Amino acid sequence: MELLTTDDVARMLKVNKRTIYYWVERKQIPHIKINNKLIRFRPVDIQEFIEKNLVNPDGVDETVDEVVDEILSKINS
Repeated sequence: MELLTTDDVARMLKVNKRTIYYWVERKQIPHIKINNKLIRFRPVDIQEFIEKNLVNPDGVDETVDEVVDEILSKINS
């Protein structure tokens, strides 16, 4: 299984790396700690995080799956 780094997730979500660390510290985003130092993320957890936090206003045609697929394809390319 490929794990994502903090840089990967920050790029994927288009936020600053410090935001990812803040979310990790507050346990707002699922993560794995390796040797109580390295932080890694499972792609499936990030996908669920996106789905959980998606705000879908009226008139938006994209589904959650389309948004997630687009983001994951950018990561995998």
